[in-house]
Amino acid sequence: MELASNLALAAGIIIEILLLWETSDRQKNVGIVTPGFSRLQEIIALTLLVSWSLIALAEFFKPALNLTLLDSLQSAIMLPLFMFLFVYGMVAPKLLPRINEQTIVVITAVIAITLVRRSDLTWYAWAALLLPLAGIVLLALTNRLLSPAMKSLFYFWYLICLFLMAYQSNFDLFFNAPTETQTTLDYFISGASGIFLLLHSIFLVRFFLMLSANILPKNRYLIRQTMPQLFSDEQMPRYKFIVILLLVVIVLWANRQIGFVSDLSFSNLLILFIVHFMDRSTHLTPKTV
Repeated sequence: MELASNLALAAGIIIEILLLWETSDRQKNVGIVTPGFSRLQEIIALTLLVSWSLIALAEFFKPALNLTLLDSLQSAIMLPLFMFLFVYGMVAPKLLPRINEQTIVVITAVIAITLVRRSDLTWYAWAALLLPLAGIVLLALTNRLLSPAMKSLFYFWYLICLFLMAYQSNFDLFFNAPTETQTTLDYFISGASGIFLLLHSIFLVRFFLMLSANILPKNRYLIRQTMPQLFSDEQMPRYKFIVILLLVVIVLWANRQIGFVSDLSFSNLLILFIVHFMDRSTHLTPKTV
């Protein structure tokens, strides 16, 4: 893997970690340069600017680095990544963004559209994917307040969807040299989406154990304590939600026609955008019973 590809991969990982931190924290400290942003948001913007400047320089000059140095650079990226995934995916999953029914609907729609290109899906696989989507759509269009048990089931479905996306993602980019069809942007997206998808896939194991523990009534308090940290009762107005859902479908179709980036990379990018930014486009309104 070339230096530019390694830098793009590392930049994607770092930016996504900062976004996870900022999304979970929603820091209120006023920025130093721009008062409209928090300090962490300014750090993200500065990191993005510096990292892509370095990537552009590496792509332009193409420095010749020996394999030993490149392997060391790759190890310096992978080791902290795996440590981060274990700690914040299994031990202390405090960086997982809070989501609601609307987020789950849009994420499921993105994954369903992405899976259309797979010819090996059977009819019952599609039923298993689309039937829960229909139920979540109905709930997302109502103001009904969900119980912690129902939230846990929908969140479990959300984690399964992200696991499906991680399963079909090309994590070979983490280790192999780029091909003619792959760009540094693909590596950047792979780094950012990879850590997001793998983090949730690891948490899926822990969350499954928590759901299994619900068989015993004395353990059900764990779900009641956990779900407010993972699931939000706030939703945007229904018309804005429907507009966003339609826009997601349109941009997925447009990218497939134009070929700006690969379908998988674009879908992963959309998932990150939806989770981190969808609820910032409007004032959230609390649901009523």
